[in-house]
Amino acid sequence: MPNKAEQDKVHDTGTIRLAKDKAKESSTNGRNMFTVSVDTGGTFTDVILETSSGHIIHKTPSTPDDPSRAVLLAIQEVFTKAKLPANSVCHLIHGSTVATNTLLEADGCDAVFIATEGFQDILHIARQNRKALYALVASRDPAPIDRARCLGVTERLDCSGQVITPLDLECLDKIDPLLSTSQAVAITLLHSYANPAHETALGKMIAARHPHLHITLGSELSDEFREYERAATCAANAVVAPRMEQYVKHLECSPAVASLRIMSSAGGSLTGQQVRASPVHTVLSGPAGGVLGALGVGLAVGSKKVLTFDMGGTSTDVSLCNATPSMTSAVEIAGLPLRIPAISIHTVGAGGGSIAWVDDGGALRVGPQSAGAQPGPACYGKTGRQPTVTDANVVLGRLEPKAFLGGRMPLYPDLAQDAVKRIADTLGMTTRQAAHGIIRIAETTMARALKVISIERGHDPREFALVTFGGAGGLHACNLADQMGVSKVIVPPDPGLLSAIGMLGAPSVNTVTETVLRVAETDADLRPPDQLVDRAIEPLTTQGFSRSQCTITTNAFVRYQGQSHELEVSCNAGLEGFHLAHQHQYGYRTQLPVELVAIRVRVQSPGTPWALGSHALGTQTTMQGTVSRHDLAAGASGVGPLLITEYSSTTWVPEDWTASVHKSGALILEPCSQ
Repeated sequence: MPNKAEQDKVHDTGTIRLAKDKAKESSTNGRNMFTVSVDTGGTFTDVILETSSGHIIHKTPSTPDDPSRAVLLAIQEVFTKAKLPANSVCHLIHGSTVATNTLLEADGCDAVFIATEGFQDILHIARQNRKALYALVASRDPAPIDRARCLGVTERLDCSGQVITPLDLECLDKIDPLLSTSQAVAITLLHSYANPAHETALGKMIAARHPHLHITLGSELSDEFREYERAATCAANAVVAPRMEQYVKHLECSPAVASLRIMSSAGGSLTGQQVRASPVHTVLSGPAGGVLGALGVGLAVGSKKVLTFDMGGTSTDVSLCNATPSMTSAVEIAGLPLRIPAISIHTVGAGGGSIAWVDDGGALRVGPQSAGAQPGPACYGKTGRQPTVTDANVVLGRLEPKAFLGGRMPLYPDLAQDAVKRIADTLGMTTRQAAHGIIRIAETTMARALKVISIERGHDPREFALVTFGGAGGLHACNLADQMGVSKVIVPPDPGLLSAIGMLGAPSVNTVTETVLRVAETDADLRPPDQLVDRAIEPLTTQGFSRSQCTITTNAFVRYQGQSHELEVSCNAGLEGFHLAHQHQYGYRTQLPVELVAIRVRVQSPGTPWALGSHALGTQTTMQGTVSRHDLAAGASGVGPLLITEYSSTTWVPEDWTASVHKSGALILEPCSQ
């Protein structure tokens, strides 16, 4: 245990001392190389530098116009903070928002979509389900590619992949002019999941004539049936690819970056080459790292069943873990159903920067609009003047103005008061009443998100602990736990940077899926063919991992014959595993034939384990009023109301709640009635 002077030095430099088996620095051509993790958020960009003596943390404002500027600036600032030599370089692990924001803002590149003749309208027809059942005029999000750029080619396969109409090799002459003015092309031909020959041939022809184009083949990106979902995934990948190409290139060309890996939505890390080819796999890049980190914290304190609650500046991400992250094969971004493997994460537009406003009916609303990094909440003292959730917390005294970001960024309570007062005057109430109202509405939105991933999916939240992180999570976690019936809240050390911490241990992951569509009569029918497993392992072996080092997970997508949608179950669980899963999900099982829709193989390399066990703790054993977290010793405890401040976040402990410090350094918050 370090002495008090050493602890203060650790706190001043933002270092978290973690148990490590060996030093992470190495030498590259005489330069010191370190591992750095960077997570880009809507308000702040978080960075963690890993050294042999521990982790050094840092936050810098995000630059939404060009996220790479904040990433590279954060690396340089944390190098300076650590007093590293000027020629130091890093192995960068990054959580990127580029693909996500490109789709949300609908400002991707000019791309062309090519389908089988007669199916070129598929992106615009989409599905016929209505989000607003009683809306007199139905509306949907715009397609990612304009109708004028959606083209058809003469060819046709049947559902088994047999050729009905050969590919017209002269079709390229008709579409060449449009390809010449585009940056990317998405090719999704009918039933190419069963036979990719036509897609492959067309892709090669286009590449030969237009080498500047980024080409996405549906049979390579999402080798699954359901034509619209596969087309949407393919189109989304195409429109974001050129921008991601430039982004990755900018990072890789930086003198400070020796190598780069980017988090995937599935909780693994991808090489720059993989991201260039399939950037759509990064749409949940940052949040995936947060789930990995939150599960690690839960396991460290003995809670394997956790609800993860990540509240940042613009949104809140929630997920459920039962010893492992919950996975999904369907993600929706900007109205697009993407068929990609991903950690199951539910997002709502409620964050610290969410703006409070009064609608035409005189009701107080919060979000989804956010003040973000620019102009920021009013209390930041920038150009923002609209009231936000952060401003409401300042008004209620739940943020210490001089302790924000360790004192680096003072807050301005008078500006927060003025902003919230305008809402209060409109509604005819006091400023504090308006602040409480803003908080309650934001917390209701977040509680609804937690119910979606737990109660609505058959899980009892009372069996779970709530792991709260993100810069704003600790201010609302106890109130949310009360609403959900959760009896334990876990706050990790440096919760504002947990997503970046989770990325440090992220393994390399590769996932492949094969469409099957046949009746399964025995458990053996659910087993993946050897060639599918070999195809999944190959990318990791090229990275230097042996087969014995990799963890192989095989899942089957199964349904009763005649059903429209399937359940994902472990291949090892067999047919009975499917029946039990159906019983749990829908409340019944039948004797109908079971249909195997697809098999998915996930191969994962060993991750880099990280621990909280040697987190530097202070000597203070009791908590009262406002306390600095780095002063607290293991076993320290107190009863709310408490305000626990630290560099990356603030934790609010209300009345009738207790707080104690676990030996790992994590805060454990529990109701007094327990």
